[in-house]
Amino acid sequence: MAPHPDPARPPNRSRRLLPWILGGVCALITIVVVLVLAAGAVWYFALRETPQSVVEDYFATWEAADCERYEEVSTEAYRGEEYTCEFWQENIAQQKEEGIEYHDEVVSSEVDGDRATVHVEEKTTKGSESTEGIFDIHLVREDGSWRLDSTTIIQEPEAL
Repeated sequence: MAPHPDPARPPNRSRRLLPWILGGVCALITIVVVLVLAAGAVWYFALRETPQSVVEDYFATWEAADCERYEEVSTEAYRGEEYTCEFWQENIAQQKEEGIEYHDEVVSSEVDGDRATVHVEEKTTKGSESTEGIFDIHLVREDGSWRLDSTTIIQEPEAL
């Protein structure tokens, strides 16, 4: 005859629950790992700084006449010895007052270690007049960030 269970003592359920607990912990760990990998992929492919993204940031910086950001994305050599924030902003303001607009397109970029070249085509308009120029922006990596360092004009735009 089988012994009757003691009604004051519940049956041992821990052995039956253990696989469910371990499965839940493993699922939680898997979800965390997938989220970390997804976040890393987004950063690597979309958010990390590239020479091309720095040049595009420079164009937006110029449009906004943001000296602080301009100084962050360029080297002293790029800005020149005579650079002052006030003069840079006045130059931008004067060009805008004259109705000069720039439409820049990054065509390609090449990276060679801590140096990079970004090829840019630029269309400049003033009223109904327009001209096109092509230039390369050379960047260097400083303190882990890309910075504009020099420019080579490939096709000089005509004066407007």
